[in-house]
Amino acid sequence: MSNNPPLRFSHNHHLLVVKGCEAEPDVLAFDGDEALSRPFSYRVEFTSRDHGISKEMMLMKPGSLTLQAPVDQGYGIKIQQPLRVIQGVVTGFERLGTSKDETYYALTLRPRLALLDRSHQNAIYQDMSVPQIVEKILRERHGMRGQDFLFSLAKEYQRREQVMQYGEDDLHFITRLLGEVGIWFRFTTDTRLNIDVVEFYDSQQGYEKGLTLPSVPPSGQHSQGVDSVWGMESRHSVVQKQVSTRDYNYRQATENMNTLVDVTRGTRPRTGKRTTMPIII
Repeated sequence: MSNNPPLRFSHNHHLLVVKGCEAEPDVLAFDGDEALSRPFSYRVEFTSRDHGISKEMMLMKPGSLTLQAPVDQGYGIKIQQPLRVIQGVVTGFERLGTSKDETYYALTLRPRLALLDRSHQNAIYQDMSVPQIVEKILRERHGMRGQDFLFSLAKEYQRREQVMQYGEDDLHFITRLLGEVGIWFRFTTDTRLNIDVVEFYDSQQGYEKGLTLPSVPPSGQHSQGVDSVWGMESRHSVVQKQVSTRDYNYRQATENMNTLVDVTRGTRPRTGKRTTMPIII
């Protein structure tokens, strides 16, 4: 059963709910940062008539940001339809100002996986594959259960004799291991349990396609109350032209482990060069 209260009607297109907080926050603005294989971060600014919202009421509490828009049902009747619900945990809280009528606050909403960067460990994992190591850390060290994460992998991954974690936080450690074998992750929402879910993929089946937004520059035009792109920018920078790796394994001493990959795929930009090799003493 859902622990979050039902969505209330509001003329605001964005609704903020924090578990255990009875105040009704009025979302003023928000700024989000999302990318594959990286925990998202949303900073939400809001006002409230409750002047006494404290950090104890907000930090480490489950929260959600609902993006909704009015849907025209005809005859001038409009209902609010949730377009997306972002579930997470409050990792930051700010009190920015106050007046006689209301107080100005801000909070940071991130997925529970982001909390793994607070846990630094020294550990050794033996005879386990990368997905098994990641699942072990999520379950045993951070109390996550089956509904909190999902592996949708198309490949089989070999067990490794030994993997060492030395002074790394858990988030950096599992991100590094997953990146080595080509596994990426993203975040979704379980609308039944009202929790954020991290999903792991190693193929294109996890990509979301088909999103189309109108481009409406704000220079004298109107977005008609729907989400739209206001502006687009392009940036260019110099990157390495090729990547070469050199390795050595005493178990396969006769094998050639030198690899050179051209990342430009035939194009002619100005690039540098990157070489990676171990130092054997």
